[in-house]
Amino acid sequence: MKKSFLRIASYISIAFIMLYAYLIAKGFSDWGKLLSFDPLLIPILSAGLFLSIYVHIFLHEAGHFLFGKLSGYRLVSFQVRRYKYSQADHSLHHMQTASPVLAGQCLMAPPKGDYAELPYRSYLLGGVMANALTGASLYGSAFMMELRLGFLFVLFSLVPVWMALANLLPKAQNDGALLREASRSLHARKLMFRQLEMAKLIEEKVPFADLPDAYFASLKDPQYQKSFLVDYFYMVAYVRALGDLDFEEADSLLLAFSANRPVEESVYWPVYVMESLFCDALFGRIEAAKGKFVQIQTHPLLKRYWIANSRIRAAYAFFCLADIEETKKLLGQGPAVARESSPETDASIELRLYRWLNSYFEH
Repeated sequence: MKKSFLRIASYISIAFIMLYAYLIAKGFSDWGKLLSFDPLLIPILSAGLFLSIYVHIFLHEAGHFLFGKLSGYRLVSFQVRRYKYSQADHSLHHMQTASPVLAGQCLMAPPKGDYAELPYRSYLLGGVMANALTGASLYGSAFMMELRLGFLFVLFSLVPVWMALANLLPKAQNDGALLREASRSLHARKLMFRQLEMAKLIEEKVPFADLPDAYFASLKDPQYQKSFLVDYFYMVAYVRALGDLDFEEADSLLLAFSANRPVEESVYWPVYVMESLFCDALFGRIEAAKGKFVQIQTHPLLKRYWIANSRIRAAYAFFCLADIEETKKLLGQGPAVARESSPETDASIELRLYRWLNSYFEH
């Protein structure tokens, strides 16, 4: 909470300094005029600034793409909110669901070669540099314009400047945190490159069961447990176990994840809470599942994940509450049967799990 407050305070301070410096440079002295403006401008400017966020998200991801290409990386997918372009089939599609914490992503596969020698800084910082250059250009242009128009340019320069800072200052798994982590050790860089390689295979619809076992060796190596980048491998291994309906393996992976990693600090913490509730329900840990249910209902982000996943809600209703009607209702909201013929992707694994739950009502 304290860190979040300091971040917000620093962003407000930067905005104030930028605005104040501009007005001083333009020789503005009638400060009373700042309070004399048409009130209708407030919602108009607010809407414009909000919409500009999407423009700068696109530019941020385009920065990753440009500097990634210059470093020899290959495009895998390009996503802004729910719109995603996939290089595998050259398609642009609207996603029905998207991560509540993911605004955009330019996923690229690293060039071939020795992990110790592969470039990574330009690709990771490409988005920050794109936002910083955009903000600097807008802010610099303001000084060459008349006061009112220039003031608007200063306002609209704040969004990319804030985005650049938000991604540069290490937090969770943003660009700055990834750069800091990858710079610490070769083990961390190996995890990052392997994550990008495995994400490329998943994007290309390679079945989870066919992912190379070598990628998951890090889960048993203490040297890799020191990096938050290993969290991704836990999650993929968990999904792979679910695809085989190997619930004991899936449960053991979540238990190992919580034992070896600071789970609450992970970006996958919401997924962990949801899926551990699913496993608790399956293995009869009723009180643990009910405790997590209470936690989910009081946490806005967790509640969004909960509402979006009928499979976990159905398992809770059936195994913990013994509510047959609610279970059937939730299972009826599952994936479309048309996905049955697709490769072993997330969607088909979800379909398999829905069918497994439905099997309890076939006789």
